[in-house]
Amino acid sequence: MSGQALTVSFAFRSLSLLLPQTFFQPDEFWQALEPAHHFIFGYGHLTWEWLDLPNRGDGTLWDEIVVGGRLRSWLWPSIFAGIYKLLVCLKLDHTSILILAPRIVGVVIASLTDWYTCRLATKILGPGSTAGALFLSLTSLFNAHLLPRSLSTSPETLLTVMALCYFPLQESQAPDNVVITNTGLVPSRLKHLSDKKDQDLIHGKVFRIKALANLDYSMLDRMTPHTQGPKLHKDNFAVAVALAALAICIRPTTVAFWAYMGTELAWRTTSHQGITFTLRLILMSALVASSVFAASTWLDYAVTGRLAFPLVSFVNENLFQGVAAFYGSTNYLYHLTQSLPIMLFPIWWWFGRGFIAALLPSRSLPGSLAELDCPEGLRSLARGLVFAITILSLSPHSEWRFLHPFLPPMLLFALPALFQDYVPTIFGCYRLAQSLRQYTRLGKLPFYLCIIAPLVPYLYLNAFHGRAQIEVMNVLREGRAGNITSLLVLAPCHSTPWMSHLHTNVLASFITCEPPNLRPHDEPTQQEAVYSAPILYLDNMLGENINTSLPSHVVLFGSFLDLGDGSKTVRQALEAARYSQVWQGWNGFDFAQDEQDRKGHVRIWTRDAYQLD
Repeated sequence: MSGQALTVSFAFRSLSLLLPQTFFQPDEFWQALEPAHHFIFGYGHLTWEWLDLPNRGDGTLWDEIVVGGRLRSWLWPSIFAGIYKLLVCLKLDHTSILILAPRIVGVVIASLTDWYTCRLATKILGPGSTAGALFLSLTSLFNAHLLPRSLSTSPETLLTVMALCYFPLQESQAPDNVVITNTGLVPSRLKHLSDKKDQDLIHGKVFRIKALANLDYSMLDRMTPHTQGPKLHKDNFAVAVALAALAICIRPTTVAFWAYMGTELAWRTTSHQGITFTLRLILMSALVASSVFAASTWLDYAVTGRLAFPLVSFVNENLFQGVAAFYGSTNYLYHLTQSLPIMLFPIWWWFGRGFIAALLPSRSLPGSLAELDCPEGLRSLARGLVFAITILSLSPHSEWRFLHPFLPPMLLFALPALFQDYVPTIFGCYRLAQSLRQYTRLGKLPFYLCIIAPLVPYLYLNAFHGRAQIEVMNVLREGRAGNITSLLVLAPCHSTPWMSHLHTNVLASFITCEPPNLRPHDEPTQQEAVYSAPILYLDNMLGENINTSLPSHVVLFGSFLDLGDGSKTVRQALEAARYSQVWQGWNGFDFAQDEQDRKGHVRIWTRDAYQLD
């Protein structure tokens, strides 16, 4: 099933290439593709995170390297830089492959994430859960919308689930026999049991259920003789540490999670194998992690020629200098009330039951939850996720995607509850849908819900919403709006991709929104200044003397045209400067836009001298 799962996943994820590219967040372009394009082709724009920061200290080594260092590592953009370099060597850098290649990388990342999610499910729940895990990963709206994108959370998610596959979780236990009875077990009586049969119940050799309908077939897969033979997955602590460290170098989101998992592993090994073995594990993890961090630092030095520790600078600026709050403050319940419900759509009910069953002791649960299959590995993950999400909730700025690395293991908690509805039937041999349901071991309701519920949102988000923000750069690059010699983007900062999609070395500018650490605290951002006085900005930009040095093309949202100062509107100011509209693209429903200033289609205006024939 393992190889088949990868093939199915790659084929399924490749279908996304048939859809037009849409815009989700600026980081997928400005923190990945744009730096890579700038490095290979020598033009473009590097945002402030990729530049040395103003040194606010006393000139110490800490101030020089950390306070004045860059916030981003070149690990992730270097993948795209390598692809761009290959396209240059093949003389394909001026074809549509330049835009398509990063999307293919996203398909590979998504496919491998699906595959390793299956492997993790097999490791913890048994081989019978592999198809169900693949099904949940493929039908996850959050995975489908984000994983194929060039966001740094995509490789972070892949590396995290890979690390978990190699991390030595506690061995999953399974009973030797299953007893079906109408009486069940009374937890309070277990300590009084004395005969051989009841002692087997205590030690988990026999699992008693009330009815055949409650039989968990994934648990049966872990029972002998099915588990005899070579293990499908072998733990490798050094590989797990290397992969986790690599993910942390890209983004430090999972630090708290791995800190907990490592602490629990140290406690477990000390109890079973002694302090000496634990100290050896700690020494090994320190050496492996240090090697990965050193390699990442060397890569950054090779690219920039300057020693820096982006991971440390990132934490310093966002947490201790308060820059994170500049991009929007969130409360402590943000992940609980927004991130998790969005990520786990539409399997909330089954995830909730499975997660509670894994997190709480069985003796404190009602009968229906106590009967769920919760191996020790799953319980360990539940504790680690609670700790990590709690720590991340303390951050002043949170986004849904910050929890994306935890989605693959979170999907596993829904499987035991979903498998409860599974009942084998011979009719699956004759009906395709029923065959698929039996293969994934899902009941009829969750099977069709997982397929149908995400379908419309996925198609809208990946075919229409934010499409014009990407398409406008394709129109300019391909010359469909006339020959471009200079460009001005009058839109909220980073509303479109930049040279990674325009790929034309012309004079171009856009409205910026630098954080407080790069400007006086009482000075507004350029975006705030422009939107508060758009006519004043245009008068300064265009001037009273109309000449050919003005931008040949202006990109803006329709809502910006209606802004003004009482004497005239932006539309009138542009028309007075001999600009007129030559293209507009629908960008999705206005009510669904995440910013008020991104409404009214995306438009291209050009001057008379650059009008289309």
